[in-house]
Amino acid sequence: MIELLEKIPVEPLIQKFIGVGIIILATFISVFFVRIFIKVFIKNITTRTKTDLDDTLVAIISKPIVLLIYLFGASVLLKFIKSLLIKNIGEPVFNFFDGLIYALGVLVIASLITKIFSALVSWYSAGLAFKTETKVNDEFMPLLDRALKIIVYTLATLIVLEYYKVDVKGLIAVLGIGSLAIALAAQDTLANMIGGFVIMIDRPFRTGDWIQFEDTRICQVNQIGVRSTKLLTIENTLIIVPNSELMKSTIHNVTYPHPEIKIRIDVGVGYDSDIDVVKNVMLEEAAKQENILDNPKPLFRFEEFGDSSLNVTLICAVPEVTYKFDTASQLRVKILNRFRTENIEIPFPQRVLTFVNSPETNKE
Repeated sequence: MIELLEKIPVEPLIQKFIGVGIIILATFISVFFVRIFIKVFIKNITTRTKTDLDDTLVAIISKPIVLLIYLFGASVLLKFIKSLLIKNIGEPVFNFFDGLIYALGVLVIASLITKIFSALVSWYSAGLAFKTETKVNDEFMPLLDRALKIIVYTLATLIVLEYYKVDVKGLIAVLGIGSLAIALAAQDTLANMIGGFVIMIDRPFRTGDWIQFEDTRICQVNQIGVRSTKLLTIENTLIIVPNSELMKSTIHNVTYPHPEIKIRIDVGVGYDSDIDVVKNVMLEEAAKQENILDNPKPLFRFEEFGDSSLNVTLICAVPEVTYKFDTASQLRVKILNRFRTENIEIPFPQRVLTFVNSPETNKE
C-alpha cells in the first residue's frame, strides 16, 4: 500500500494522511455493505422460513460481525501507522494496542459462540417442552449453557495469554488438578446429574406417572430434577430420591404405556364351600362396581388348596391407579357381605393336634 501511495503526486506527509483516510473509509464502507447485506438479503430469506431460530441467529451475529470489522480495520490502521514511523520508536505502545485489539477480537468471537449456543439451547428447550412433561430439560439446559460459557471463556483467556507469551502449561496443569479434585469431591452430585440426564433421554417415567418400587411402595412422580426426583406417596407425603439411586433401582411404571391397572382380591373359603358359588359371587360383585372395566373382563382363579382354606383370587382392572385402592376396598366389603349372605365361610387358620399317650402315662 505504501508503494501505491508514493505514486500519488503529493507531499509524503499528505500521502500518509491519504493512507490513513483510505483505511478508515474502507472500514466504514465494509461495515455499511455488511449491514445492507444482512438487512436486505439475509433477513429477506429468514422471514420466509417457519422457524424463528434463523431470525434469532441473524440478530445475534449482526453486531459481533460489525465489531470484528472495526477491530480488523483498527489493526490494519495501527500496523500502517507503525510502518510509517522510524523503527523501534513507540514500539511498546504499538505492541500494547495491538495486543488489546487481539484480546478484544478473541472476546468478541467467544461471546458470539456462547450467544449462538444459548440461542440453540433455548430453541431446543422450547421444542422439547411440547414433547415431554419432565422439568429436567428446564434445569439441565441452562446448566449446560453455563458450562459451555465457562469452557469457551477459559479457552479464550488461554489464547490471549498465549499471545502475550505467558506460559500457560502450568496454568493448564493447575486447572486439570483442580478439576480432578472438584470431580472427586462432587462425584455424588455428578452421578445424580448424569442420572437426571439419562432419565431425560431414556424417559423410564414422566411427571404424573405412578411407579412402584421393589418394596411395593407406589408413588406418583411429582417433579424430575437434575439432581433428584420428587415423589408423592399415597399418604400425600413427599419423598426426594437422588437420581443415581433411581437408576440403580428396579422400578415398575404402573401408568405407562397403559394407564389401566389391575387389582387383585385374594381370599380363602372353607373346604365345604361350593367353589362355583364362590366364583359366581365374586364375579357378580365385580360386575356391579362402576370403576371396574369390562375389558379386560374380571377373572376368577382357584389358586391352591391351603392348610385351612381353598384359596381363590379375583383379578379385575380399573381405568387408572387412583381408582385402585378405593375400588379394591369397596369390592372386598361387598364380597364379604355376599359371603355372609350365602353362608360362605372364611375360616380362621386351623391346626389339628393329636395327643398320643406314652407307656408311662398308661401305667399311671
